[in-house]
Amino acid sequence: MRVSVARVREPIEFNRLRRKPPELMWKACAGCPERRAEAHGAKIGHQFFIIGGYQTLDRVLSVVDVFDLKKRRWTDRITMPPNIPQTHFGIACGEERFIYLVGGQVGPRCHPAVADCFALDVQTKLWGRLPSLPEPRYSSTVKLWRGRLHVISGAKPDRWTSASDHWSITVTGGKALEDRWRVEVPIPRGGPHRTSAVLNDRLYVFGGQDGDIKPVAADPQYRCDYDTPLETLYADSFVMEFGTETWKPVSPMPAARTHTESEVTIDQYAVMAGGNEGRLRLSDLVQVYDSRANRWRIAGRLPYCMKTTAVYYEGWLYLVTGQRSKSRNDLSPGQVMNSVWRAKFDPARGGD
Repeated sequence: MRVSVARVREPIEFNRLRRKPPELMWKACAGCPERRAEAHGAKIGHQFFIIGGYQTLDRVLSVVDVFDLKKRRWTDRITMPPNIPQTHFGIACGEERFIYLVGGQVGPRCHPAVADCFALDVQTKLWGRLPSLPEPRYSSTVKLWRGRLHVISGAKPDRWTSASDHWSITVTGGKALEDRWRVEVPIPRGGPHRTSAVLNDRLYVFGGQDGDIKPVAADPQYRCDYDTPLETLYADSFVMEFGTETWKPVSPMPAARTHTESEVTIDQYAVMAGGNEGRLRLSDLVQVYDSRANRWRIAGRLPYCMKTTAVYYEGWLYLVTGQRSKSRNDLSPGQVMNSVWRAKFDPARGGD
């Protein structure tokens, strides 16, 4: 049996941290077939679907790899048609069968946003289309709530201007029941790379950022312009209750973070793992929001600072691929990983 070098090396590296319970004790699992950063994930039953992502800035992945959380191994692969966005799309699941992809970016580097929307039937592995958004969007946050797919905020087509728009459409069986998106109440503060959750039948949106890296002007290759001013991160968070048609502020995140789109919901809790604390700094914090108490806490730390894709299954928190910091002291983005970690996790307990 072939064992990856990373799977041998990373537990040794984690052991050198000398962490002890009740800190999170991370264990390495079988690595993903592909290294990928800024991928998105969706859990259906005991399967976790990790979709697209950057392998390098010049190469994006058009595959969905499937991780069996029960067996803790990779079991399947689904090909993505070339017109499906590989990064910066919004994602939601429905009916234990369908994955909805909304907007995003087709191609590497800083290619343009699209308004296209798709649905993947994980049983047949077939892709279908939904009505396009009213306008292209980067990194909107998306949730399925009461039978409607809600698309909130993101960045506008220039990749820099924050959008506060909120649209919704009724979906069932991987299809839209309307031919266009309905305009909903805009969120008070927009922006891309933020987190949302449905908790206790309420729609929450957490944190975010203003700005993002633009493409070099008039460059046909859409290379990223790193002279773009730095993004502004914020901790502002909001909730909408059904039938109220208004957003209300809730307790802000204790540490403003973005690139935490793959939040985990467990009962009344929303869990955000790692992410960015600035363009050039990654984080290892695990932040937990208790919707009943309207209160946050820091629940632990990751094996290293990283932006990753998280999922929860039968008492275990998993981190699936991502990009880690260059070192413990240099928190700037470094190696793109195929690593999979897991740790026993109780959202109601842990550090403060």
